Formats: sequence, structure tokens, C-alpha cells
Amino acid sequence: MNMRLNMEETQFLNEVLEELKQYKVSSKNRKVIKQQLLEHIHECREHGQNSLNDLGDTTTFIKDFLEIHEIDLHSEIKQIRKSKNRTGILYVIGFFTSIVTYLISQLLLSMFLTESFNLLHTNNSFDYNVLYQIADNSWWNSLLMITSISISILMATLVVFYIRKVTISR
Repeated sequence: MNMRLNMEETQFLNEVLEELKQYKVSSKNRKVIKQQLLEHIHECREHGQNSLNDLGDTTTFIKDFLEIHEIDLHSEIKQIRKSKNRTGILYVIGFFTSIVTYLISQLLLSMFLTESFNLLHTNNSFDYNVLYQIADNSWWNSLLMITSISISILMATLVVFYIRKVTISR
């Protein structure tokens, strides 16, 4: 439907779509609503009526839409606020997961891929530190540290996405 909207109609349409986007109405539903609004405007023009008088203001239109589609406005607002509060907790969980995973992977790599825990290996000049020095050779130590960092970042990301998925599905 190719029709030109005046400034008020364009502003009304944009405000409605933005507010619906804030309430996390799917893009498919927003397109349907946009199409319905355009059809309503077109029909009102054919009959010589003002379409915006029929629709009212944007907040009333949004409330009516949410009531018709049985979306509780207060629970949506609470859920949006809760999700904002949980992002900080998710970052903290991800940070601690990455630290623990880094230490565990460093320990496991030093146990199985170096001679640090070998009882027969007697190198008194080597200072073992699980955080940054688990091998005698610097290139091997760097490679193992990069591997540990990569594993810890991957695990932290997976844990954060899993927790987010579990909390969203509730």
C-alpha cells in the first residue's frame, strides 16, 4: 500500500512502533500492527475522517493493544527491570568462572603437559607458579597460558549464556 502519511500520522506510527519495541513485542507483530494502522489510516481518508481522532494517543493505543493480546504491562516492566539488574550478576559470575577455569586448566596442563609435577625431574632453578609459569621453556609456557586463557573465556561465555537462557525461559 503506497500512501503518503502526514507528519502527525508518521509521528504516531513511529511512537507506537518504538513503544512496542520497548515492550519486546516481536518484529513480526510490529509489522502486522504497522500494516493495520496503515489500513486504518487509508480507510479513514477514504471516508473523510481524521484517523488519529479514532486511534487516540499513543499510550492509550499501546495499553489497549497490550490488553487485547493479554500482555500484562506491570509484569513486563518488572521483568525488564529484573533483567537489567541481573546483567551485573551475570558479569560477576562470568568473571569468577573465568578465574576458576583458568586456574584449573593451568593446573591440569602443568600436570599432564609439563614436567613440573614429575618426581624424577630435578631442576632447582625452576620456580613453579600456577598463575603464570608452569613450564621451563618460555614459548611452551606462553602457549599453555594462551590455551588456558582461551578455555577460561570460552567457559565463562558459555556459563553466562546458559544462565541467561535458563532465566529467560522461566
